[in-house]
Amino acid sequence: MTSHYEILGVSPVATNAEIKAAYHSKLRSFPAHTYPEEFKAIRGAYEALRKGETSQNEDFLKIRPLEAQLDPEILNQVREKAIAQLEISLDDLIRATF
Repeated sequence: MTSHYEILGVSPVATNAEIKAAYHSKLRSFPAHTYPEEFKAIRGAYEALRKGETSQNEDFLKIRPLEAQLDPEILNQVREKAIAQLEISLDDLIRATF
C-alpha cells in the first residue's frame, strides 16, 4: 500500500505549500472525468494529510470536563442558608397566595 506522500509525489517533510502545489499538479494530470480512481486516491491523500495536521490541533482545543471537589462543610453551609430562605410560616404563605 502506498503512502499519502507517495501518491502526491512529495517527501514526508514537505511543507503545506509544497503538498498543496503537488495536489493541484496531480489534479491537472489526472482529471476526475478521465481518471476517476486516481482522482479519488489523490483527493483522499490530500485530505488525509491536511486533516492529519489539524487533528493534532483539535486535541489541544478539545473541551475537557473540570474535576472539582466540593468541600462538604461549605456545601452544608450553603444548604442551610437555602433552607433558611425557604422556611416561611403558614400565615406568610397564605398572605402571599391571596
